[in-house]
Amino acid sequence: MRRERQAVERPAKRKPNDPSERERPDLPAEFAAGGAADLVPEAGEIWLQGRRVEDVEWAGGKVSAMRMEGCVLERVRFAGSEFGSVTWKDVRLVGCDLANVRAHRMNLVRVELIDCRLTGFAARATEWQDVLVRNCDARFAQFLGGLFRRCEWDGSDWQEADFREADLSGTVLRGCQLGRADLRQARLRGTDFRKSELEEMLVSVGDLDGAIVDPAQAMVLARLMGLLIR
Repeated sequence: MRRERQAVERPAKRKPNDPSERERPDLPAEFAAGGAADLVPEAGEIWLQGRRVEDVEWAGGKVSAMRMEGCVLERVRFAGSEFGSVTWKDVRLVGCDLANVRAHRMNLVRVELIDCRLTGFAARATEWQDVLVRNCDARFAQFLGGLFRRCEWDGSDWQEADFREADLSGTVLRGCQLGRADLRQARLRGTDFRKSELEEMLVSVGDLDGAIVDPAQAMVLARLMGLLIR
């Protein structure tokens, strides 16, 4: 079993709020065929590299660590599973079910989550870099104090998600639902909320310093803060 390495790599000088700067996963041209056998833990850990895994049921599993690099997973079901640590680099998940997954630590680098179910997902220590979340259901997800760098979240539902004290600097949230999402004491400098639904989002005046919104959103946020616009 290979020793786990630190997943998050410090970025070079880039514009943090420019979605074109998000690095895409570096996936191999060809994959080894994978299956349920690849998700059988060895010494309490799962290690996948250069694999394509499709249509596997792994709901309710429990391992101390799961590491993937250069992999694609489609329609894999992890719902209700528990992980000590999750370390993914250059990975794409399509149509996967991660509802109610629990992870003590989660480090993602150049990962894409597309059409996935993340309802109730919870991670205690989160570091995401260059992560795309597209058309996902992430209601009630919990990322208290998480660190997010050059992430792009597109058309996803984050209603009632918990981002308290998280660092979302430079994250792009495009066409997302954020009703009653809790962003109090979050760092939002350069965070781009344009085209997202912010009605009933929980946030305070100081938290929005440097955030990017459109005029209509500014009026919504003003109402949330009790301001009267005349």
